[in-house]
Amino acid sequence: MLRLQKCLYFNLYLFVIWFVVVGFFLYARLNILGHLTKYLSLTVYTLLIVIESPRIYLGHYGNLSCRVPELAGFLMLSVLMQLPLVSFFLFNPFLLSTPMELTLHAMLCIFTITEVILSFIGLKQASNYAKSIYLSQLKDR
Repeated sequence: MLRLQKCLYFNLYLFVIWFVVVGFFLYARLNILGHLTKYLSLTVYTLLIVIESPRIYLGHYGNLSCRVPELAGFLMLSVLMQLPLVSFFLFNPFLLSTPMELTLHAMLCIFTITEVILSFIGLKQASNYAKSIYLSQLKDR
């Protein structure tokens, strides 16, 4: 899927920009935030950094090699982990986010939703391809 590969490529560069900008603003207003908001935002920021690298790797590898397990892992990480964590940053009014941060969060959320849709389509195609290979091997026996 070329469209999924393009989304993953642009998401990688967007994530680097997001990492730097959100990290800077989070560090700058750490003293202003409340006790619970401070620890939640740091935890979510760290989780997003830890999850995004294997998620993008699984997406690239699964898409390029047409592998069903990697694409399924990418899809599960995107839906179950990435979307809720990005939504925390996007919709939490207690974070006192700047317009630049909100724009980056919205772009990351849009990329993630687009990748979920495209990876679902790619997963269907990859599973059909794997099924045809498996059935052709059974037919040859």
